[in-house]
Amino acid sequence: MKFLNNEFEYRNWIMHEIFQVTAVGESSEFADQEIEDFIFDARPVAYPCIAVMIQTPGQPGVCEPRFVYKEQVFEWAHQMGFGFDS
Repeated sequence: MKFLNNEFEYRNWIMHEIFQVTAVGESSEFADQEIEDFIFDARPVAYPCIAVMIQTPGQPGVCEPRFVYKEQVFEWAHQMGFGFDS
């Protein structure tokens, strides 16, 4: 789970979690265009958000990103009795 403030943090998180690249400029087993397409297609709708990797149903060992947005966090906080509105 990772809190993401912006696209830069998202890109770094995806590169580490999916493509297992830990340093800028480090090579990957994937083609650059494949990486860019995945990063674009899987991006969150808005920032800030909480990012998590979940196992793809029916595909053991394959994970995909999912995002939790501010509205959902507020809803959960309200359900837990924190009592703030927005």
